[in-house]
This record gives sequence, C-alpha cells and structure tokens, in this order.
Amino acid sequence: MPLLECQHLNVAFGGAKALNNVDVTADSGAITGLIGPNGAGKTTLFNCVTGLLHPSSGVVVLDGRDITRLPPFKRSRLGIARTFQRLELFSSLTVRDNIRVAGEIASRWQRPRVDPRRETERVLDLLALGHLADRDVTEIPTGMARRVEVGRALMTRPKILLLDEPASGQDEAETEEFGDLLLQLCADGIAILLVEHDVSLVMKVCSYVHVLDFGSTIARGTPNEIQANPVVLDAYLGADQEP
Repeated sequence: MPLLECQHLNVAFGGAKALNNVDVTADSGAITGLIGPNGAGKTTLFNCVTGLLHPSSGVVVLDGRDITRLPPFKRSRLGIARTFQRLELFSSLTVRDNIRVAGEIASRWQRPRVDPRRETERVLDLLALGHLADRDVTEIPTGMARRVEVGRALMTRPKILLLDEPASGQDEAETEEFGDLLLQLCADGIAILLVEHDVSLVMKVCSYVHVLDFGSTIARGTPNEIQANPVVLDAYLGADQEP
C-alpha cells in the first residue's frame, strides 16, 4: 500500500476547477514527481495533503488513515512536512537557528525525544550547510536558502516530504548535488513528492511521475514513459523534448 494516497480530489475556486478528480500516490523510499504547467493544480494538491485546503470531495490517506479533515498541525505530527514555492524562512535568524527552531517545536510531541541541538548539527552536515550555519539567511544565495527550508522540514522527522520547486534558484552544479541528496533521503526510507519545473532533475531522481494540466491528470508513469507521451509533450514538455 502506498504511504500517501490522494483519491478523487476535487477543488474549485468559484467556477474554476483547480483539481478535477485527481489521484496521486507516493511510496516510502521513493521520489514521486508531480509536474505540469503553471496553474495546473500542483500546489493546490500540496495544500490538500497538508490541510491548508479541504477538497470539496475525495480523500487523503496517510499510512492507511483517512486524514482529509485533520488540521495541519495533526498532519505534521503524523509525519507530513513540506517546503513552499515561495521561500518561507525566518529572516531575522541564522541558518542554524532556522533549522533548530523546527526541532524545538517538534520535540514537544516527538517520542522518543530527539535533542534539537544535536539533530540540528546532523541536518546541517547532511545538507552541506555547516559553512553557512552562523550566517543570517538573508545573506546566503537562494539555492542554499532552499536547502535551509528542506532542513527545517527534516527536523520534524517526516514520513513524507513535499517539496515545492526546491531547485529554484540553484545553479547546475547545485541542482546536481541536490538530486543526489534527494536520492539519499529516499534511500533512508522517506517518501518524497516533488513539484519541480527542472524536468531533467525530475527525470533523474523520480521513479514515477504524475502530470497535471488545468487541474486534471493527463498522464502518469515512469520517467521514460512520460518523456515519450505525446500528450505530455504537447501540453508541457514541448515537441522538441527528447524521450
């Protein structure tokens, strides 16, 4: 059974359907891609999974439990963490303190309890952020700030990590390293649901990909199947995309 199941999700804003009977699954220890043009419904789906939006119909299931109506904080405690398309960091804090604050909050409910100081240093090392740890987040490049946001999410010890365009602002070398990091995280058992416009990154790290367009699923399959799908080529990847 998949760790996360979104079944027949429908969301409408006024007369416009943001999600139209969408099904998405994600497995533990795997990276699942969610791609499509701007406005396709990707962030809306993330908001349904995390509880910021309630679908008009459909269900969200985590580890066999229906969480569709649970508030966001309860979903976090069950193992859901996310990053945002727009950077959401504490601008008055250092890199280290941005990461540590999540651990301090999570330590109130986590059992067994993890030492936030020690876990912060582990995450800094994991994300190769040690050399920036004492810098204010406003002083570091956007690509590195994206890593800080991932680090903060990891401090909650999630079962599934929802990443919304995490490679935005990264150069080619940083993106390559970031892809390796994502593969390492899923090798440790975390499920990752990845929204990303860097198609080469998606095709490198994902084992399965869902494609949305105008709120509906137009394709799903392996990266090779998606790259060869004429509907996806026409709607998103472009006719010149090599399979």
